[in-house]
Amino acid sequence: MEDLTLILEGGALRSLYTSGVLDVLMKYNIEANYILGVSAGALTGMNYVSKQIGRSAKLNLEYCDDPKYIGLKALKKEGGLIGYNYLFNDISKNKYPFDYETFKFSEQKFISVITNCEMGVTEYVEKSDCKEDVFKVVQASSSMPLCSKMVKIGNNHYLDGAVTMPIPVDWAIKEGHKNILVVLTRDRNYRKPEVSRTMKSLYKRVYHKYPKLVEKLCTMPERYNTLKEHINELEKKGRIIVIAPKEPVTVSRLEKDKEKLQKLYDAGKADMEEKMKLLNDF
Repeated sequence: MEDLTLILEGGALRSLYTSGVLDVLMKYNIEANYILGVSAGALTGMNYVSKQIGRSAKLNLEYCDDPKYIGLKALKKEGGLIGYNYLFNDISKNKYPFDYETFKFSEQKFISVITNCEMGVTEYVEKSDCKEDVFKVVQASSSMPLCSKMVKIGNNHYLDGAVTMPIPVDWAIKEGHKNILVVLTRDRNYRKPEVSRTMKSLYKRVYHKYPKLVEKLCTMPERYNTLKEHINELEKKGRIIVIAPKEPVTVSRLEKDKEKLQKLYDAGKADMEEKMKLLNDF
């Protein structure tokens, strides 16, 4: 096992880029000892820990236009635009079986980043510490605001980890991790636009019972953009390695265009192949 920490940004189906990166790491038998997955980064990272090359990409490429997985049928049946029950049960047990045994007994530390809605804070949950089914924690990490229902774990409700911590590089450094590879799903120069007044009003109306969550939702762009600048500085200083799309990503979070998704996956593979020597030196 490598003395390596992976930090995987979310982005829903933009995580096809991450799938390409992780498939190359698996190709070269590089097993990071720590994986921090945020949102779709957690969903994608599970397949890295279960050592299933190609599974994440194949699943998303085949089912991205299935309304039971993403769309109105999922909304009608499960209350959100992502059909997590369909994903974790029908697909993961029958269509593209997930190797739960390999995942469960792997010595790799797999940490899902989630947002506590009551407190408006980030929580980091390692798979061996899950009091609930690990799928439930990963679901919480990837449950996008307004698109998904909150996930109740214990006495609290949770949503997408990216709301409070989209790229937990400082947490990893504070915990003593030194060899850190950050996988982004947007190019280095991407910055989020301000939250509009209309969207702020919608957040306040939908999540009026969770004022601390609303505060975090309304300040996401400022915090994200500051974090991207910080990551660029850490990369320049040689503290971390960053792998990110070379060009602006036009793939949407719930993209249906399979050709665009395939190209993004291929770009992830190609970019990681280019980084292999740097990673080995690192």
